[in-house]
Parts: sequence; structure tokens; C-alpha cells
Amino acid sequence: MLSYAVKDLLRNPGRTLAAFAGVALAVALVAATAFFVDASAARMTQRSIAPVTIDMQAVLTTPLASGADALSIEELSARTLKVPGVVSADPLGAVDLAPGSLRSSSASLGQPLRVMAFNPDYLQHYQLVTISTGQYTADSVLLSADAASALGVTPGQTVTLTVPGRQAPITARVGGIADFSHADALFVSRSPDTQGEIAPVPNVIVLPISTYENTILPALRLDAASAAPQLRSAPYFELDLHVDRSRLNSDPTVAVVTTQGLKRSIERVAPGQVGVIDNLSDSLTAARGDTILAKVLFLFLGLPGVLLAAYLSRYAGGLLAEAQRRERGILRARGAQPRHLVSALTYTTVAVAVVGAAIGLALGVAVVAVMLGPSALQTASSDSLVVSAAAAIGAGLLTTALALYVPGRRALFREANEERRDLAVAPAPIWLRMRVDLVLLGAAALVWFITVVAGGFKPTTAEGQTVSLSFYTLLAPMLGWLGATLLAVRLLLLAGHRLSNGKARPFKGAAAGVLRRSVQRRSLPLASAVIAVGLAVGFGSSLALLVSTYDAQKSADASFVVGSDIRVTPSAAVPQQTTFANRLQVPGVRAVTAVAQTSGAVVGTDKRALVAIDPASFANVAALPDSFFSGISAHDAIAALQNDPAAILISTEMARTFNVQVGDQVRVQLPRSGGKPVPVTFHAAGIFVNFPGFPQGIDIVGNLSFYQNATGSQRADLFLVSTTDPSADAVTRLGQTLKASAGAGNPVLVETTATAINRDASSLTALNMRGLGSLEALFAVVMSAIGVAIFVFGLLLQRRKEFVTMRALGMGLSQLRALVVGEAAIVAVFSLVIGGIVGAAMALMFVQVLRPLFTIQPTGLTVPFGELLLLTTLVLGGVGLSTVASAGILRRLNPAELLREE
Repeated sequence: MLSYAVKDLLRNPGRTLAAFAGVALAVALVAATAFFVDASAARMTQRSIAPVTIDMQAVLTTPLASGADALSIEELSARTLKVPGVVSADPLGAVDLAPGSLRSSSASLGQPLRVMAFNPDYLQHYQLVTISTGQYTADSVLLSADAASALGVTPGQTVTLTVPGRQAPITARVGGIADFSHADALFVSRSPDTQGEIAPVPNVIVLPISTYENTILPALRLDAASAAPQLRSAPYFELDLHVDRSRLNSDPTVAVVTTQGLKRSIERVAPGQVGVIDNLSDSLTAARGDTILAKVLFLFLGLPGVLLAAYLSRYAGGLLAEAQRRERGILRARGAQPRHLVSALTYTTVAVAVVGAAIGLALGVAVVAVMLGPSALQTASSDSLVVSAAAAIGAGLLTTALALYVPGRRALFREANEERRDLAVAPAPIWLRMRVDLVLLGAAALVWFITVVAGGFKPTTAEGQTVSLSFYTLLAPMLGWLGATLLAVRLLLLAGHRLSNGKARPFKGAAAGVLRRSVQRRSLPLASAVIAVGLAVGFGSSLALLVSTYDAQKSADASFVVGSDIRVTPSAAVPQQTTFANRLQVPGVRAVTAVAQTSGAVVGTDKRALVAIDPASFANVAALPDSFFSGISAHDAIAALQNDPAAILISTEMARTFNVQVGDQVRVQLPRSGGKPVPVTFHAAGIFVNFPGFPQGIDIVGNLSFYQNATGSQRADLFLVSTTDPSADAVTRLGQTLKASAGAGNPVLVETTATAINRDASSLTALNMRGLGSLEALFAVVMSAIGVAIFVFGLLLQRRKEFVTMRALGMGLSQLRALVVGEAAIVAVFSLVIGGIVGAAMALMFVQVLRPLFTIQPTGLTVPFGELLLLTTLVLGGVGLSTVASAGILRRLNPAELLREE
């Protein structure tokens, strides 16, 4: 029977290719999706740790300890560098001193001072501090721009530093002036109670490590031992560590185990005397959760395609069942026993499964290699790739069993005459009899209702937690996809039945009359074809809509974070006035607006963050949806600021804290450089929920001209730029142009929407949904075309005798071809209509599930007209190609051969 099975596969190439195609599609879709997830997850380690500036910090627990048992920073460095995986160790120290601790020859700094200590090579290892003027050497100190401005000193002049516990002040020469505005890592709290919190200090002096260790710390020890210590906060002394990142596994789930082990190894070099702040593990832990959620999300989005591939295989098997039954009847008549036929069926099934799985695996690898690059799979974990391949092969075996083996084995144990009666009177499919469509829709509605009641669609600060709780809701779109398609086909059958019983005749002419009667008599096979192609169209259109909406929301979130397309922040050491906006008006820039901000606006006794904008120009560069405001439209809010300079917008949090209502007066003390705070009375014109450019939140938005007049400063803290071409590449190029146009003497930080998205690369909103959508859409299009082709060729195979009879009765070849085209066109048109409607509903449900991922909540779907038009064109093109190919088959039909088969 093995030789018969081989000959059977070779003798019926069309049937064999159909079987191979169904299995290969299922395996390829599972493999491509799983491999895509593995490759994407493999890149999340590098993406998640890329923003980490300082890998780990080995902090001395008692920096003021002295004596023989005290651990010096040199000894700690020597021990730490012996730990495998540690590349470098740079000492860093800091202590906060009281106002008046730093003086120049002409002024005293009347604000708190942060004394930092690191050597000049620290600036090369960590790109945190930008030296604006001068240079930092081992025999000089570095001052922040604010401290230098307050003291009126320039490089080359001297300052004196008073330290508690030391009678004589320390005199030092100023080597350079530096910008610390982007050195957040240096201002992160090391205290266990507030670890991770960032509290920037504007006034900073940087000393060499030797001065800190040999002069500052001994003085602080004396102060700590005195009866009345002056120092209020403890100093810290640490090693900032670089680790060998190449040792980390590409999967964050595995990499975090390595970093946590490295942390424990470092702590063991001096038990009880050193604590390690592990910044890498913190990022990898977040990425690990994102990776797991991403895999579940990707697989849920790809699962409908797998089900569709399995259905196509079963559909193809059903259409080819008649020919197989006829062959089995002939074999039985010639003496074949059921066990012989079971063996042949087994051999055939195994061959189809093996070859189809091999083709599918190869196709899956090829698709991922084309989409992500040839080296993408090399970075993925071998274990995960093996699991993915096994899952794909399992899907192929399941598909083969459902499509070929199970129905074939069931048919083998029926008598030939029973099989002929089955063919003569086709029963209604089980989904129609059991009302499976209504059951699926009810299940989808139940899942959706439970999620709504549980608050699963509400965004929270715990992004991953919200999405993980809502993931089972992804069952709702899938169940709705199946149920809605089946329900639409049920309604289509009902409408066709009523139409056939009426007097109206929608088809005119001889061929049209045959088509009408054919549709009436064979409504169930047509319905099966509409289900197959409609599911494929619904799957493809839902993915196109979802991906387009997802990308649009990612861009909207990036614009919200940046404030516009580009954000230009001048260096604190080289402040710029609002007129600097004119220098940013280069080709490609549509509009520019200046923004001033301060975190020192005092309301009552609290310091609040205030942002001052020019209402007219700000509205031209920033996206201001009405959802950003409460009780007022965006247009009216901006108009209020423009018409009344004393008007302000307040945040919902501030309105709640201070019980401020719209129209109330708000008294604020604005900081003034070099002078006392300025008391100003504003009045609240509106309340905002979010404000573009400030994702961490602000409290007050005011009028820029009013703010500048009150404070006497024309300084702008940042500039927002809107571009004529918002595409990522164009914005990136323009950002580089703006940085160059500012000039070497005006260092600026340029942030774009592209950098905002990259900075968010370890979060769920940075998933490569476009890549997944393209992958799934490719298979959706292929399955749509294959569904139409299977219908057309199955039609020709099942009805060969009928076509020959019609030819004998005088029907021309062109009329027969028109009959085939008509049935295929009916399938295609109804599939496109049903699939399009179901796909839109499915996409809406997916977008609703993913709402917690975005700051700017989606209000609808972004329609990719080009992609939907391409899908429609390819489906109709598949009809055209299939019918063209069918013409040759119709011409070759031989009546004598058909009579011999009977």
C-alpha cells in the first residue's frame, strides 16, 4: 500500500498540491509568527538596556567609617574589577551642603549646594555632563551654569568652599562651566527610602576624587562626631560600574538572571560594607514582563490565521472528497480490505504532513529573514526557536489530521452505497444545525461584558499589569470573528432561500438562468467558500486596520511626549531668549514656538511646575485634542490664554488639591533671577488633564508674554518645532540640521518623535506591530487567493459530468466559463463585504483591548485605504486568474473518460 500511496500522490497533483498548501500554510503561519516573536524578544535585551547610563552602582554603606576595618574606595575598586563581567569602575561621591557654603571674591551662593566628586575621565565614560566653557582637570573644579552665574565667576577664577568639620575653607580654581540639565543619573537618590527618585540640584561643584576622599570626608567625619553636627544629609561614595553587556542573553528573561547573579557577586566582595544598585536588572525585569506580554499578544493576533489555515485545509479536503470516495469504491470492488485502505490513508497523511511541515518551516524562516534581516534568527535563543518549530510542526500534524486523516478514516468504514447516498443528499453543516455562530457571538459578548465590568479597558500607571489582566479579552475578537462571519453566511443563505421562492429573477439569459439554478441547488458549497474567503478577508482587513491605528497612536504618543515633531532645549550654560526661534526657521520647518518653564512657582506653601506658552504659535505646533481638557474645548482654552494674559490653565490634580474652580483667582509667587519672588494674581480659565510636551505632568499653563513681563526675563527654556514632513526619517534629518544651525557656541539638545519612540523601545507600545501586521497580512492575502482557487477547481472537479452534459446539450464554452466566473464572483463579492464588515468590528475590539497602552486614547480606526484596496484587488485578481486557468480545464473535459469512471 506504500507504493499505491506514493502513486496516488503523484497521479493527482492538483489534489496533492491542495493538501500540501493547507498544511504548509498552517505550519508557515505558526512558524513565522513564533519566529518573529522570538527574534523580536531577542532584541528587547539590547533595547531595554540601551537607555541605561550606569549599569550598576556599588555604594559604600558607611562612607564616613574610619579605622583599619574601613573599606576604601580603592580597595573596593580592586576587588570589584576581579568579578567576571565587570569592565570598569569609576568612583563617584556627593554630599549636600547648606546655603552659603560656596563663595567667590564678589558673591556668596545663597542656595543649597551639591558637592560632587569624580575624575576628569568620568566625563568620557559617561556622557552626562556637557562642558560649555573651559575644561575640567585634576587640579581644578567644575561649576554648574547656575552656580557660576550666581557667583559671577568664569574659568580661571577661584572659589572657596566651606565644609562642616573643617575650619579653613577649601580654595579651588574653576576649570570649566558645565551643563548638568541632562545628568539625571547623577541626581538619583541612593537612599533606600527614596531610591530611584530624581531631585536635580541647580548649583553643583565638582571636585577630583582625591580632594573628596582626603579632604571632604575627613572633615565630615569630624562633624559627625561633634556634639552638634552641621551636616543634615549623609554623603555617599560609590563605584559606577560598566559590565560586559555582550555576556547577556538576548532574551531579557534569561539576561536578568545573569545581571542579578552579577549583583550578588559584587556584594559578596565586601559583605555588609557595600550595597549594589542594579539598574540593568531593573530595566530587564520590566522588559521581561513586556516580552511575555508581547509573545501572548502576538500569538493571539496570529491565532485566527492558524485557525483559518486549518479551515482551508478542511475545506479543500471536503471539496476533493468525492474523487477520493470513488477511488476507494473501485479499490474495494477489486478486493481491497479496510485495513489496506487505512494503511494507504496513513501513508498519504504522513507524507502530506512531513512534506507540508517542511515546506511550511522553510517558508516561515524565509518570511522572517526577509522582514527582519537574515541575522534576525541568529540572535534568538536556540531553545525558543526549537519550541517554536515544534509548535509549528504540531500545528501541521493537527491540520493534517483534521483535514485528511479523520474524515478519510471515518469514510473508509462506510459502505459504498451509503457514501453515494451521502453525496446525493448533503446534510446541513453542523455549525448551521447547532447554531454555532450564535454560541460564538454569545461567548464573545460574555467575555467582553466581564472585561468591561472588571475595568479591563481603563488605563492605569501599571501598564503591564493592566494589559496582562485584559489579555483573555483577546478571545472576544477571535470568537466574534468566527461567529459574525458564520452569522452573516446564515443570513445570506436565508436571503437566498427566500429569493429562490419568490417571483423575482435577478439573473437573465440562458447562462444566467443556469447560474441562478446552480446557486439555488448548491447554496451550501457556495456558503462554505464564502466562509473560507470571508474569514481570510476579515482577518487581513482587521490586521490592516489595527496596525494602521496602532502606528497612528504611537506617533500621537510620541508627539505628546516631545510636544511637537521636534523639541530643542538650549544648554543651561548658554541660555537663549525667545528670539532664538528665528534661528530655527530653516527649510522644512513649518512653525516654531518658545516655551518657558519653572518648577519654583509657589502656590500657598507648595512649589508647583508652571509652563508659559505663546498661545497663537503653540496651537500651530502642538496637537491639542479636546480630550486633554476638562469642561472646556482646546480651542476655547487657548483662546482664553490669548485674550487674557492673566489667565491660566490648571491641572486636574491642582484643582482638586487647592479646590480651585474655573474663574477663581490664584495667587502665585514666580521666581525671579537674582531677586525676590514676584507675587502675581492669575485667574483660572480652564482645567487640563494632559498637556503636550510634558508627559510627567505640570500644574499651571500661563501666557508667555505675561510671565516674561512679571519676571523680567526674556529667557526661553525650550522650543517646539513643527515640520512640513512628519515622517521619521525627515524629522530625524531636520533635527540634525537644527542642531547644526544653532552653532557650535550654542549647544542644544534635540529630541524628535523618532527618538521618543526609540526611548520607549522596551515598553509594549514599541512592539513591532507593523512587522507582525505585514507578516499576517501576507498570509491573509495568500489564503484569500487560495480559498478562491480551491473553490474554482473544486467546482470543476465535482461537476465535470454536469459540465460535459451541458456542453452536449448545446451550451458553449464561453457560457460555461461565464457560469464558473459568476459563481466565483459571487463568492468573492460576498466574502469581501462580509469580511470587510467583520474585520472592522474585529479591529475595533482589538483597539479597545489595547487602549491602556497609549497616553492618547484612540477614538476610532485609522483606515489604510491603500492596503485595503490591495487586499480587494488581490482577491478579485485571484478570481480572474482562477477562471482563466479553468478555461483550459473545461476545454479538456472528455466525455468518454468520465463515462469510464462511472
